[in-house]
Amino acid sequence: MNLSSANSKISAQRIVGFSREKNALFQWLAAPDAGSQIFSVTGIGGIGKTTLLTELNAGARRTSTRTLWMDGQICLQTPGAFLSCLEMSLEIEYGLTRATDETMLAYAVRELTRQRTVLIIDNCEHIDYLESWLLASLLPRLAEAECLLILASRRGLPTKWHSHPLWSKRIHSYPLELFSREEIYEYLQDSGLSPVLQVDIVQKTGGHPLLLALTLDMLLRQEPERQEREYQLPGILSAELLKEASSPFMYEALQLLSLLPAADQTILNQLLAHPLSASEYAELSRLSCVRTSMNGLCLHQLVSRMLREDYQRRDPGQYHRMRSRTLELLTGRFPASNTLQQMQIAAHVLELYREQLPVAGTYTDFSTVRTQERQRGYEPGDLPYLHRFLEASLARSDWQSELIAAGEHHALLEDIAAHDPGSIVVLCNSSGIPLGFSAGLRLHALTLPLLDRYAPAHRELLGELAGPLYSLPAEAADTLFILLAAVDTEQPYYQPEELGAMLLQSWLVYTSGGLRTIVATADNQLNLLLPLLGFQEQIQSRSKQVAPTGLIVWDLDFRQVTFEVWVQRVFQLAVQAPEAVLAEEPQSLDWKDVKQIVQHLYKDALLEEIPLVQRLGLAGEYVRQQVQHILTDKQPPYPLTELEQSLLRESYLQKNYRKSQLAEAFHMSRTTFYRHSRLAFIHLGYVLTRVLRDIDLHGDR
Repeated sequence: MNLSSANSKISAQRIVGFSREKNALFQWLAAPDAGSQIFSVTGIGGIGKTTLLTELNAGARRTSTRTLWMDGQICLQTPGAFLSCLEMSLEIEYGLTRATDETMLAYAVRELTRQRTVLIIDNCEHIDYLESWLLASLLPRLAEAECLLILASRRGLPTKWHSHPLWSKRIHSYPLELFSREEIYEYLQDSGLSPVLQVDIVQKTGGHPLLLALTLDMLLRQEPERQEREYQLPGILSAELLKEASSPFMYEALQLLSLLPAADQTILNQLLAHPLSASEYAELSRLSCVRTSMNGLCLHQLVSRMLREDYQRRDPGQYHRMRSRTLELLTGRFPASNTLQQMQIAAHVLELYREQLPVAGTYTDFSTVRTQERQRGYEPGDLPYLHRFLEASLARSDWQSELIAAGEHHALLEDIAAHDPGSIVVLCNSSGIPLGFSAGLRLHALTLPLLDRYAPAHRELLGELAGPLYSLPAEAADTLFILLAAVDTEQPYYQPEELGAMLLQSWLVYTSGGLRTIVATADNQLNLLLPLLGFQEQIQSRSKQVAPTGLIVWDLDFRQVTFEVWVQRVFQLAVQAPEAVLAEEPQSLDWKDVKQIVQHLYKDALLEEIPLVQRLGLAGEYVRQQVQHILTDKQPPYPLTELEQSLLRESYLQKNYRKSQLAEAFHMSRTTFYRHSRLAFIHLGYVLTRVLRDIDLHGDR
């Protein structure tokens, strides 16, 4: 991605990535008999296609290879436009002119076959206008030449190209992906921004090159003391998408797709105010951020998240109504879905309602979980990584050290890898390098002896549950006992809590397919969190005679509990009717106004000088009393959560700690702390909106 910075700390343009594509170009240039080939560069808007073409253009020119650049928006309208653009490019770049008695096509073929040539065409969205002419008239004449066509578009070449008997074998596809964490930090390394702000940028931009470039440029134009943490990004991506989604109904359909893991035309039309025709559905499927799956259309993950955030901010009432309807639809489809589809639905529901997950600050913030950091099964080459993660975890006395006999953790990992490798889930980066893992045993007659050896207290902890498992055949095993988990705390690109959230998400998704998951822990955070995520406590685990103090056994049994019941248990606040309450409310107060009120809460005179308070004609004392009541109420009013209430109370009412100390007290990074603080102000704004509406209705001030 290209970076032109106004800040003196970045003295030159910065290009990150593209090694795969540049290597492919250099191999073609170096081949003694390269032959004509096609490079198809694809990706969503702002992903860096034009930047890559610029790099390939410069690389080809450095080798003195004839290189031509054309704009598909102009040259792909008609054959005449294509040949005219090519003729103009040859004249401008190389001073070549066509003889008056030579046809344009003959001239183009002669020049493209006379010497090795790289022809770059950007913006090939409408190459289908010319594909018949290109495949029938021009390209056959180039088949024996040495001509490389580099074509960039959002969706890629039409099907006819990939099924062509000659050219299908010469097409090399290069879909551009979001920046990896390593590439993002490489991009930011000379920016001069603080490490805390860099982490915030990493999480907010999600690796989207355009968002990253615009965000960095915006921040570097500000004075260091004015660089704001609370910048807004979804609108940037929304504007980019609107260039493709030219009609309002199309953008409405994109918003709805952001709430669903996948949807066909029938499902979309059940929810859309403007049902899509067959041609409109086909048009939607051609957008760069949309792909077609077995279950319908899917939205690009980052685009989906950004659109949801934008949707929620612009129209919170409608957003919550539509989210509730999609949740009903997903839970209704769950029982009839296959295991893979069920796992996809579960993962999407966790993402859709992540801001309402309890104590989300530490283990359940799934906002940065991306497909690039994916989970997979265990591979033998992973074992050295897993041992290293485990050793570092044991040095910190993490939760898995409590049940396993002292000194036996590494031996247990070796035995799990040898006897039950399918119970190991490995979290890895985009290059396949492990970042963390969880491992356990699927309980049956062949694995229970391992528990006897490594976790001798398990019989008493599991109680009557353990007995029947000793005679259970391996093929009937449906209970997974999580025994080990660790993440890579030495790498610089991911925070431990991010990796922990990814592992927890993998547990929940994996379990939703009909398994029972058992976890034994004395970790206070997990013991608070697990029951709120639907885990049930095994009462016998409280016995001090059989287990270390504080060790509790939890299980989540999807063999007995249906997905719908679990959803209602975990997201009870979200599934019940508060959406209807929000829908009836006026627009919420701006969170910045709410923050200003809370910051001056104990200064009634200053409160009365705040423009919002003046517009409402309220006394400072009254505003203070209302906010104090909200933040000290035993049951915080929806949508303010207990965590958010506690966070605001500690920060602005009690003021016993500095912000950095508060972040540590809430087991959050400072970046996560600030993100939740802002969400707390937004939710407090909804509550104050209701309070002030009641004032207008009843005149009680």
